[in-house]
Amino acid sequence: MHRSGFFARDRQRLKFASKAAPALIAALAISACASLSELDPFAGDAADFAAGAPDEIALSGRDRDALAYAFTQAMTTGKPQGWSGARARGVVEPLEYALANLKGDPDARIEAARGDFELNHVVETDLGLYVLTRNSNVRLGPGTHARSVEVLPSGAGVDVVGRVTDRNWMLVAADGAVRGYVFGDLLVKAPGTELELAGGPIRKPLLCRNFRQRINIYSERAEWEGAACNDGTGWRLAPPDAYAPRDLLEY
Repeated sequence: MHRSGFFARDRQRLKFASKAAPALIAALAISACASLSELDPFAGDAADFAAGAPDEIALSGRDRDALAYAFTQAMTTGKPQGWSGARARGVVEPLEYALANLKGDPDARIEAARGDFELNHVVETDLGLYVLTRNSNVRLGPGTHARSVEVLPSGAGVDVVGRVTDRNWMLVAADGAVRGYVFGDLLVKAPGTELELAGGPIRKPLLCRNFRQRINIYSERAEWEGAACNDGTGWRLAPPDAYAPRDLLEY
């Protein structure tokens, strides 16, 4: 009788375990998903690239996914991208480039002539006006390895928006737009500015791009312009009315 009771209790335990197993597996799966969400806050849901609209636009998950893909493609390729979701559709039109994180005001942007500069170097910002001592190659990166994209003439004035900290190269702007890198020995302080204090925070430049967007939801339509920036991990909307991200790291 003792052994019979023992086997009966054993069978009950096995029966309970077989019923509980699916629930336990589901709980573990939910826990794992929650942990992944905590590790990567962007995992799962697409970024809401309609967040900067003048009036709040409520997009479904499918709408946001379609917009996010079109937005990234437009900003990366430079070509307008149309999209269509569950109940909304629209167009993302990429506009001119800009660089952020190069002024004392971290929200300030400087127009950029192009979007393929090497921006993985730390620079001393806001160094003021300089003059070229000879015809100078302007390059995409701080070194002769980088492609020359134009030549600025001797005597031309430039605004040095960044001096690379670990090599003698300057990131320069001319006619209001960042043009590229010039070798430091080819530049001298502009006459009359030799004694002016210059030099801002040590930072990394941040690539930004302006855009125009149009979204239709049934009979309603919204159209606006904004900007987004890319720190190397993907495009993110810049804060409303300020085209450079506010949380910028200094080095």
